[in-house]
Amino acid sequence: MASLARDEDAEKDTRDKVAGILADVRRDGLPAALRYTEAFDGLRLDEDVIRVPCAAMDAALAGLRASDPDLVAALETLAANVRRFAEGQRQALADLELPLVSGGTVGERWVPLERVGVYVPGGRAFYPSTLAMTVIPAQVAGVKRIVAVTPPKAEGVEPLVLACAALLGVEELVTLGGAQAVAWLAYGEPSVDLIAGPGNRFVAEAKRQLIGRCGIDSVAGPTELLILADASANPTWLAEDLLAQAEHDPDAAAVLVSGDASLLARVESELQARVTVSPRRAILEQSLSRHGRLVRADRNLAIAIAQAWAPEHLELMVRDPEAWVPQLTTAGALFIGASSAEAFGDYGAGPNHVLPTSRTARYSSPLGVATFLKRQSLLRLSPGDAAAMAPWVDRLAQAEGLPHHGASARLRSREKP
Repeated sequence: MASLARDEDAEKDTRDKVAGILADVRRDGLPAALRYTEAFDGLRLDEDVIRVPCAAMDAALAGLRASDPDLVAALETLAANVRRFAEGQRQALADLELPLVSGGTVGERWVPLERVGVYVPGGRAFYPSTLAMTVIPAQVAGVKRIVAVTPPKAEGVEPLVLACAALLGVEELVTLGGAQAVAWLAYGEPSVDLIAGPGNRFVAEAKRQLIGRCGIDSVAGPTELLILADASANPTWLAEDLLAQAEHDPDAAAVLVSGDASLLARVESELQARVTVSPRRAILEQSLSRHGRLVRADRNLAIAIAQAWAPEHLELMVRDPEAWVPQLTTAGALFIGASSAEAFGDYGAGPNHVLPTSRTARYSSPLGVATFLKRQSLLRLSPGDAAAMAPWVDRLAQAEGLPHHGASARLRSREKP
C-alpha cells in the first residue's frame, strides 16, 4: 500500500545517526550516552541522577494510594491480568524428555536469560502499562536482573511510572532514553542478554543494528492499526478506535478498510468532528494526514491488504468475525468482534501489547514469557546407548572427513571412563 510507505531518506538518516550513537557508546560507555542525553533532551545528568532509588518508587506508590486509590486498583488489575496470562504461557512451555533404548534420554529445557533490559517509552506520553507488559513476563520467566530504562524529563520521572515500578517490584529504573539508552543496555555495565520493549524510530533502529550483539524481542517501530469493517459496524466506535491509535505518535498508522462507502463517509465525518476538539489534536492531525487512510475494498481485497501489510493490530468489526479469522495469519494481534477494542489489549486484558510492527508480524510474535527464555538441548547417554550409536556415528564422521569425531564415538563403545 503506497499510502503506508515510509520516507526512505528519513530512514537512511535515522540509520546513519543511530550508527554513530552506537559507535560512541560502545567506545565511551555511559559518558557518551549522557552526552547524547544532554544534546537531545537538554538535560545534563550523571550516573547518580539517572538511577532512580527504590525509595522514590515506594514513595510514589504510597502517595498514589493516598491520592487516587482507584488508579492504584486499576494498575493492580492490569498487573494481575498480565501476570495471569504470562503464567499460563510459562505452563504451556513444557520441557521435553524422550527415552532411548538403553536407558539414556534426549530432550530440552527452557531456561531464563540472566540479564535483560526493557525500554519504556516516555516522549509524548508515559506508559506505566508498558512497564508492566515488559517486566512481568521477564519476572515470570525467572530473569535474575531486569533493568528498565525510560526517557528523562526535567521534572523527573512521571510519578505514575514510579508507582507502577514499585507495584511490580522493579529494582533498577534508569532515566535514559532513545538510541543512547539502547546502546548503553547492550554495551554498558548491564551488558544485557536481551533488549525488549517498544520505542520511536531511533529506538527501533538501534535495536535492529544490535541484532547479533544481544537478543532483540522485535524491531518495533511506529504503531499500527488496521480495522476491517462492514455495514454492521458502529461508525462512532470505528472513529474512536482509529483516533486511539493515531494519538500515539505522528508516525502512527490508523487505517480502516470497508466495502461500505456510506460507512466510510460517516467515519470520516466522525473523525473530523472529534479531532477538532481533541486535546491531542496536533498529533492526530499529523498522524492521520500522513498515515491515516479510509479504504474501500470488498472482503477478499480487504483480507489481501491485511495479509500483505501484516499490521501490528488488526480489529475485526464485521458480522461473523470468526469466519474471517482463519485467513488472517500475519497480524501481530487480532481483536475479534465489535466489543474487542484494541484499547482493552493496551490496558491489560491479558495478552501483551508489545507487538511486532513494520511487517515483521509476518514472522515475529508478541512479547511474552518465551521472549525471556531460551531452549537448551539435553543429551544423557548410557554406555549401552553409546555402544549402539558408535558404529553409525563413526561411519558418518569418516564420510565427512572428521576422523576425531569418529574416534571420540568409538572410545565410548570400547572403554570405561
